[in-house]
Amino acid sequence: MLNISFVCYLIVALFSLIFGVIYLTRSQFMPYHEIALSKNWEELEETLQTLLLALMRIAGGGLLATGLIIYLLIYSYFITQEKILLIILPFPCLITSFASIKATLMVTKKTPAKPPLKLSIFCLILIFIAIFNSIIFVV
Repeated sequence: MLNISFVCYLIVALFSLIFGVIYLTRSQFMPYHEIALSKNWEELEETLQTLLLALMRIAGGGLLATGLIIYLLIYSYFITQEKILLIILPFPCLITSFASIKATLMVTKKTPAKPPLKLSIFCLILIFIAIFNSIIFVV
C-alpha cells in the first residue's frame, strides 16, 4: 500500500516539475491566459507583460519546489524509514494543490478561459489516495 502512495506522490511531483519548468521558461503567457484576457501577448503593455511573467515565475518556482520536495521526502524515507516523513509529505502537496485549484477556479468562473482545472483536481485525488494508503504506516 505504501508503494501505491509513493506512486501517487511521484505522479503529482512529475506534474509539478513539468508545469514548474514551463512557467519558469515561457517568454509569454499561456494560451488560456490569452483567452482569459481576450488579448494576445503583443497587445499587452510591457509593464503588464512584465507583471504576468513575474507571477508565472513565482508559480513556476513554487511548483518546481513542490516537485523537488516530494522527491526528496520520498528518497529520504527510503533511506531512513522515518515515519515523520510520511506525515510531512502531504503538506507541500496539499498546499500547492489547493492553491492551484483556487486559482484555476477563479479564472474558470470569471473568464471564458479553460485553465487546467481537471489536472489540479486529478492531482488532489492522487494526494488523498496517497494519504489514505500511507496512514496505516504512520499509526
